[in-house]
Amino acid sequence: MAVLEKIRVKLGILISILIAIALLSFIIDPNTLGSTLQSMSKENNVGEMNGKAVSYREYFTALEQNTQLMQALSGGSSNTEEAQSQLREMTWNQLLNQKVLFPKIKKAGFSVEDEEMVDLLHGDNVSPMIAQQRMFTDESGAFRPEAVQEFISQMDLDESGVSRKYWDYLKEQVYAQQMYGKYYAALRNSATLNATQTERAVADGNTTKDIDFIVVPINFGVDSTIQITSAEVSKFYNDRKELFTQPANRDIEYVMFEVVPSQEDIDATREQFEELYEQFKEATNLKNFVALNSDRRWDDKFYSKEDLYKTPAVAEYAFGGSAPASGIDESAEAFTAARVVERKMLPDRVSFSFRVYPNTERATADSLLNVVRKQGSSEELQQGGWVTMEELAANNMDFFGEIFNMKTGEAKIIDIEPYQMVSVLKVEEADKPKEKVQLAWLIKNINPSDDTYRDFNMKAADLADRSDGSYEKFAQIVKEESLPVIPMQRVTLETRRIGVVDNARSVVHWVFDRKTKQGSVSDVITVDNKYYFVTAVTKVRKEGRMPLEEVKDDILMELINQKKVDKVAAECTEAVSGGESLEVLAEKFKTTVSHKEGISFGSTGASVEPSLAGAVAAAEEGTVVGPVKGAVGVYYFEVKETGSGEYFTEDDALNNNLRQISAQLRSFTDIIAQEADIKDYRAKFY
Repeated sequence: MAVLEKIRVKLGILISILIAIALLSFIIDPNTLGSTLQSMSKENNVGEMNGKAVSYREYFTALEQNTQLMQALSGGSSNTEEAQSQLREMTWNQLLNQKVLFPKIKKAGFSVEDEEMVDLLHGDNVSPMIAQQRMFTDESGAFRPEAVQEFISQMDLDESGVSRKYWDYLKEQVYAQQMYGKYYAALRNSATLNATQTERAVADGNTTKDIDFIVVPINFGVDSTIQITSAEVSKFYNDRKELFTQPANRDIEYVMFEVVPSQEDIDATREQFEELYEQFKEATNLKNFVALNSDRRWDDKFYSKEDLYKTPAVAEYAFGGSAPASGIDESAEAFTAARVVERKMLPDRVSFSFRVYPNTERATADSLLNVVRKQGSSEELQQGGWVTMEELAANNMDFFGEIFNMKTGEAKIIDIEPYQMVSVLKVEEADKPKEKVQLAWLIKNINPSDDTYRDFNMKAADLADRSDGSYEKFAQIVKEESLPVIPMQRVTLETRRIGVVDNARSVVHWVFDRKTKQGSVSDVITVDNKYYFVTAVTKVRKEGRMPLEEVKDDILMELINQKKVDKVAAECTEAVSGGESLEVLAEKFKTTVSHKEGISFGSTGASVEPSLAGAVAAAEEGTVVGPVKGAVGVYYFEVKETGSGEYFTEDDALNNNLRQISAQLRSFTDIIAQEADIKDYRAKFY
């Protein structure tokens, strides 16, 4: 697939800037920038950085510039939610760089000077960000420094200004990459192990212990002897403030009306389909008939019997039947019929090589073809690798589909009309051919009619009207009429999915509207022109520390379990006189002896819970140790064997340390965001 992407990009005008977006997303994880908060007094701000507002105008202007640049470079629109989300994150991260992160890095003494930028952009030390751009590489993928110079010399000739904007964007990304690279390298290099730490890490990594153990569990039922005072609950709550913070959130209940085709819609579509089906069976120009009448466009794909597993009736007809197949699928989403257009013996996969030329160099392509046919190959050909028809189609490279009709070793020239190019193709290898069919598809989707939409809308509107904005009325109606009301807790401003609906932002925006209060009920909210929501807000929680009353039960459970463990430990201590074997203790406490091998102390993850692992690390062989308090009980154990080796080296110790440091560095933006008091209100607008 990587090869296919390379080929596809070669045929375009400019590359997509998604590589740069991916790099920026790697550098700065937007999920660590703090909770999304809504500031009711700052309706026109999308956030705050270092206590200063980020206005909607500033953010939107930058977002529009990035959107226009991406559209110009990709040659298409960016209207999908995924593309828009990427652009929004990219724009936010650019502002975060400028306002917070770069000033912090500069304050630490790091910078990228002008001479260094020149070297990174088109000097002897070119940045990977520049070197990986397809427009600066040759056909083999190797970086061409002269291509950068050519681009720079000609970019101001582009009257649209896109070339200049793209170069400025690349410079911005190179600068960001270099700044972060320097700062992260300094942090990593400062976190080294000294000789004593390295020696200890190597020793721990080469030591393992095998143990026998028993666990005496706590009683998970109610224990009337354990009492928790309100003072203990308050102390736990106050000592762990960081555990009880929350973003602004809401509890809701909603009734969702999903628009689905009525029986009348199904019958009407069936009638239309059956009429077309009679014409379909007799049609001579199938391509034209499908274009005019089918809800599925014509495709040139050849299907094997296995490819048609979702439409068994069609598969049976195509590979053994005698008449066009028809029938409604199990999901009742469409009526389907098919006719075989052509049969061929074709492979599933083909490995090929190629070379692409502009139409003006057709003579050069002819010359290469002659060389390949005479010599069997040529160094001028590039390897395309193994591909399937589906992979070619997914990469908009159907024009290479001719390779599936060629024999192994055959070479020929094809025209690539959309790009005004020609290509020399040679089939290197191919799977064993199997019978495949090209099909003409008559598909009629079963869609809700306007009347059906109106009926569902009226049902939702009736509930909203009778609720009259009151939760008490809403609750009474759904109870009396047994409507499927669905609760959802702790909806935040960033929530996108409500139940089965992925992009329910309009519902969330209403829930967090400043006019929406606890007990409010919405009018009809339409999502994706398919779902009608009537929503009630049952609980409003502000940003900040959770009230004690909301977390009291959780704290009580935690304190009760802790006291249960203490109680079991005390009972075990009283019952054990000392010197008993694990078998005797197991019988006394009505449990069994278990065995665990290879407990290691050099790895980052423990194979047993931490309290037990720590006790095992300090224990000698042949001695029963306990009680050790755990999460759900107490342990007694005995080290049966201690293993040592030389497989864990200093390099392993250093690599382990580096992995831990790298994990900590991923919290860098989180730490900076907390210090700079980053507030992200974008979810109010998107």
